[in-house]
Amino acid sequence: MEAEYRPQLGGDGDSNGALLRDLLRTAEPGHVVLPAGSYPITGGLVLTDHWSLSGSAAGTTLWRAEAEQAPLIHVLGSDVAVSDLLIELPDASPGPHDGAEWTAVTVGRYFYPERPRWIERITLERLVVRRAGRCAANNLTLIGAVRHARFSDLEVHGGGTAFIAHWGAVGAGVSDISGHSLHPHHFEVDGLRVHDAFEGFCLSSVHDVQVRHVRCEGVEIGFRLLPGDNTDRYHENGAASGINQRLLVEDCDIGWCGDLYAVRVAGWGRSEVDGAVTTRGYLWLDLRDVTVRPLPVVVADRPPREGRRPIVVEDAGPVDLGGVSVLS
Repeated sequence: MEAEYRPQLGGDGDSNGALLRDLLRTAEPGHVVLPAGSYPITGGLVLTDHWSLSGSAAGTTLWRAEAEQAPLIHVLGSDVAVSDLLIELPDASPGPHDGAEWTAVTVGRYFYPERPRWIERITLERLVVRRAGRCAANNLTLIGAVRHARFSDLEVHGGGTAFIAHWGAVGAGVSDISGHSLHPHHFEVDGLRVHDAFEGFCLSSVHDVQVRHVRCEGVEIGFRLLPGDNTDRYHENGAASGINQRLLVEDCDIGWCGDLYAVRVAGWGRSEVDGAVTTRGYLWLDLRDVTVRPLPVVVADRPPREGRRPIVVEDAGPVDLGGVSVLS
């Protein structure tokens, strides 16, 4: 029988964070049910194998008063579930390669000192993330050696990209890759609502993915499909990697208020290891019932989007846009 824990939280963020970290570090893995109410928390919570974390049926909010680099919740094990939480974060300004940090929830890692084991069977559901407004920080990140995951009934207000899936690698950094690259695969997003964020979602160097039932309102970009900086150069199977294959985006409504593009499908990447540009076309890319609704541009100090194409395809192969419509 799974162990269940019901910690009592209070009004001090340091105490709340320390209490939960001690529980997750020392107790037998099980189900942590947080009490109803709104609680500050400092520091991050790491979920390893067989932990689940949920809020109360009456509603639980975790919030940070100040921006922190560590994800509030970091999933680093298999058979993990996170559900029924409202997470409130302040604005944050991470660097260009810090998309797995400063987040509400991150699943996986960007860089690994040695070849990792895959983490799998991850579930995130009924989560709400709120930031005060648009900023550079992502909200929900899936990255690196992760597979067989499900994300459902997610709602994001503000911030950078609401949901991003991104490759990882063995190495010390984006310009110092020493081993194989690792690409999330076999996961699905079913139900994503995004309001006043920079971007709805981004899939970078993944395969076997389904994204369904997305509603974006007031986003500068609806979504991007990218092959990653290094395409398949560091994948152990090279051209047989499967990257950019079997991707489905279905039932996606985008209220677009940006000045660049609403949807971008790109097949090229420029490596920060040596600057080489390589391409990786898309196979079995299925865009169904994707609608772009242009809204007034809200980007400060920018002219209207005259001449801008809402749908951009770059070196991506024969992409079928028959399932994408732009309302006038």
